[in-house]
Amino acid sequence: MKPIVCSFYIRTPAESGQFHYDPINISSPHHDGKMHTPYPPQVGDLIHLWDTIAKQGGTYEVIARQWLHSSYGSTNWPVLEQQPTVGPLLEMIVEPAEGVFRDQAPRPDDEEA
Repeated sequence: MKPIVCSFYIRTPAESGQFHYDPINISSPHHDGKMHTPYPPQVGDLIHLWDTIAKQGGTYEVIARQWLHSSYGSTNWPVLEQQPTVGPLLEMIVEPAEGVFRDQAPRPDDEEA
């Protein structure tokens, strides 16, 4: 099974009531700015991403996903091949989010320290 090639886009509100979608270029041994993984994040998952070009990052929540599968006879699935040579592409829309411990209250003995 070929790994899934994941792209990430940060969604931010625009003045028009629509949104801007800015790509995140993550570090990768493939040098393509994408995550290659057999286990992509699901909608609702929190993921930490670092943009190597913008030199910024943080924790994001996956809010939408869109799959793109290769068509037989395309560059990624040549004629006469039994399966694609590249895994499916998965575009993910993320929004900035706080981490899972966002609502943790301090313990009484933590305040004394």
